[in-house]
Amino acid sequence: MVKWPESLSGWVPVSLTMMMQADLKDLQETHTPLPAFSPPASIPALLGVLYVLEGSSLGARFLARQVAALGYTQDFGARHLAIQTASPDNWQHFLRLLDIAPEWDAEAAADAAHSLFRYAIAAVRHTDSLTETPHG
Repeated sequence: MVKWPESLSGWVPVSLTMMMQADLKDLQETHTPLPAFSPPASIPALLGVLYVLEGSSLGARFLARQVAALGYTQDFGARHLAIQTASPDNWQHFLRLLDIAPEWDAEAAADAAHSLFRYAIAAVRHTDSLTETPHG
């Protein structure tokens, strides 16, 4: 695992774990453990992973509006989206730090970002397979 880079001092990513667990409880869903995502091996890889994670807040804004129409709110079922979208400045702050990061390597960052996307797709497929019913 890589040590937190000095270039990110003063910036903290949004943590969603506790809110996602509360949302699952609201929805009476069980948490299905997934294989761990391998920690980034370098600072540029960490920056690529953080880019994806922090950038997901942009899509979360759209999702928050959609699930609000279904009755999910910051108090029930969509806590994680409320937390993720509560600090839009966090994304801009991260981008400014990324622009001046001395450890930047676009190829390593892109490889790590792609790995995280592949992991997320596999996680969704795994979760979907748990809820599918066999056709008979």
